[in-house]
Amino acid sequence: MMGNERAISVMFVVSVNHKTASTEFRQSFAFDEDKTKLFFRRLSDAGIKEIVYVNTCNRCEVYGVGKASLVLQVWAELAGVEVEELKENVLFFDGNGAVSHLFHVTAGFESMVLGEDEILRQIKNAYLYSMEEGFTGFELNSIFQSAIACAKRIKTETKLSKSSVSVASLAATKIHNYSHKLKKVMIIGATGDTGNKVFKNLLSYGDCEIYVTKHIHQIDSKNVNTIPYEDRYKYINDMDVVVSATKSPHYTITYGKLVDIHMEERDRLFIDLAVPKDIDEDILKLGKSQLITIDDFEAIAKENNSIKLQEKESGELIIEEEINDLLKDLIFHDNREKLKAIKNSPSGDFQHFLFKYKEIATAEEFSSFVNVVTQMTGA
Repeated sequence: MMGNERAISVMFVVSVNHKTASTEFRQSFAFDEDKTKLFFRRLSDAGIKEIVYVNTCNRCEVYGVGKASLVLQVWAELAGVEVEELKENVLFFDGNGAVSHLFHVTAGFESMVLGEDEILRQIKNAYLYSMEEGFTGFELNSIFQSAIACAKRIKTETKLSKSSVSVASLAATKIHNYSHKLKKVMIIGATGDTGNKVFKNLLSYGDCEIYVTKHIHQIDSKNVNTIPYEDRYKYINDMDVVVSATKSPHYTITYGKLVDIHMEERDRLFIDLAVPKDIDEDILKLGKSQLITIDDFEAIAKENNSIKLQEKESGELIIEEEINDLLKDLIFHDNREKLKAIKNSPSGDFQHFLFKYKEIATAEEFSSFVNVVTQMTGA
């Protein structure tokens, strides 16, 4: 590298995420606002010039400008973990690799569920917090704004975020679209993994009055009701949707019991997400009842996963294009004083040529061009 040339981006990333560390370890870095502010001050005092802290359930990441190794001691101390343990669970990215990492994270390409939408909001909020607190400058402002715009473009131009990939998300979407009115939904097995994911997805939709057969902790919602499992048949007649997702070896809902309680024949959706099955298929004899099983959702999920992988290829091309434009802007900004000196070149139309070249060239070609021209002119 020539003496007057620098890396296109000087941003670094220090990451603890679901690929490298356990949930329990990651939780140590889930700082509240007071600790986050202290973290920022100490990093700034240590020489980190710009800082964004992304803190989600699946990842805790420090984006900064400066020396990445300076982060470890401060981060470990505030999290209450040993530095050596942190080193065993951390990933480092720098320069253009750090830029690529952020773009992929923001687009949902690094998430447990490919293309999920929540991470974009989380990245945006983390960036805005740092900007408002005065911890970003040209470098991080340019990179984060570009990454956020790129993720929005991917969501607009591809079907990546429009195809649910998990059985639970598909089931929740089906319930959400089942009726446009407020729906009464009973979830049997809401504390299990699948049932809980359905429950949380329905809460986010906000158009259901939910009845669960076991107490759900830390939920403050007027639309969530707890009922004893043994009383499920007392409530079932009022339900629009019944979901069962237990590990029970026997049926949780049977046709015979529904006949005994004189179940009203009206439009009603039953969803069975259990293996072995929870719901007696004979309930279809009641009329106007619809039953969807886990086999149906798994077939849809498989098809949607295939669609997502195809759409991811389109998303990768968008990321490549957006990063290339960003890097050229960073090069231009970094060399703006040198380029001003070139304006007095004997070629009267040089400035037009320069901007045209920037538009057509790749980032690498433009960087090489700027270095050659500035050396030739002694700028």
